[in-house]
Amino acid sequence: MISKIKIAGRTLEVLHVEDNPGDATLLKEVLKKAGFPVRLSQVVDGEEAFNFLGRRGRYFSAPKPDVILLDIKLPKKDGLTVLDEIKKNPAWQSLPVIILTGSESDLDISWAQRFGVDHYVVKPTELDQFGVLVKLLRDYWVKTFQKRHTVQSNRTF
Repeated sequence: MISKIKIAGRTLEVLHVEDNPGDATLLKEVLKKAGFPVRLSQVVDGEEAFNFLGRRGRYFSAPKPDVILLDIKLPKKDGLTVLDEIKKNPAWQSLPVIILTGSESDLDISWAQRFGVDHYVVKPTELDQFGVLVKLLRDYWVKTFQKRHTVQSNRTF
């Protein structure tokens, strides 16, 4: 069961890399139902993810994500390759990445861990099972907001 989340303050920027429109729509509905303060940007493959992160082409004004939700089975560039390249790039390596996939393969999990994934979540099949993902996003939101708030409140003028 997904419960409403009451959080005041800033919106969490989430980049969702997912080629299945049904899964993308389901995630939007889950976050909307939870009342989560999130701006969800969605791209459909690994190459688009890098264009988004690098603010290239139509993504020149894309927001910097606070967290990336990444499917493994993607066209053009698979999710594990995308994860590896994100974690090797100094500009992006600190971005938290949550693998959100249908794969329960031990090999996929092992490679994701090797490449530095922050969390590995098998896609729920029912709307009510998305509670774990919503909790993870809430935790990232709290951590992101507190970090930025602390930096701002420690400034000396």
